[in-house]
Order: sequence, then structure tokens, then C-alpha cells
Amino acid sequence: MAMPNLNDMMSQLKQAGEKMQDVQKQLEKITAEGEAGGGMVRAVVNGKQKLLSVKIDPEIMDDPEMVQDLVVAAVNSALEKVLKLAQEEMNRAAGGMLGNTDFLKNLNFGQ
Repeated sequence: MAMPNLNDMMSQLKQAGEKMQDVQKQLEKITAEGEAGGGMVRAVVNGKQKLLSVKIDPEIMDDPEMVQDLVVAAVNSALEKVLKLAQEEMNRAAGGMLGNTDFLKNLNFGQ
């Protein structure tokens, strides 16, 4: 049985690291919108799970508890959507090696 070439392995690791850096940049560009209350509250997040914006219909501002609940629901909806998009991006970058696993959940994304 032949020993693996150390230089080849190091080269592959370097390429994998470069791909991961590219994926991290892509995750910042991926966005998803979630909504609640029939669109009365909308939230946009990116693939790094950063909340980018929240829009609230001014007509519901007289009920703070409802607004709070709808904001939470909209943000959670957006996070679920962006998690799926991020998983697809990671799988694409890995050339399908990750399969259909919840890879990002194992890294505490979407928890």
C-alpha cells in the first residue's frame, strides 16, 4: 500500500481552506426574508445569521406585545430560510461531499 504524498495532501488542505474562505464571503451575500402576520412584519438576514433589517407596518404599532411576537416570528422564519440557503452553498463548495447532512447545524448554525 502506497503512502499518500504529503505535498499533495498539503495542497488539498490549502485548496479546501481557500474554498472555505470563499464560502464565508458568499454567506455574507446570501440573504433571506421572513415575514409574520401576513407581511405586517418582515425581517432580512444574511447567511452569517446577521439581522440586516426589520420592517414593521405602522398600523400595528399600537399593540407592542403583538409587534414583539411578530418580530420574533419573522426573524426566526428568515433564519430558517437562510440556513437552508447556506447549507446549499456549503454543499456546492464541497462538491457534494457533505451530502444532505445538517452540516451547519453541527457547527451550531440554526440552533
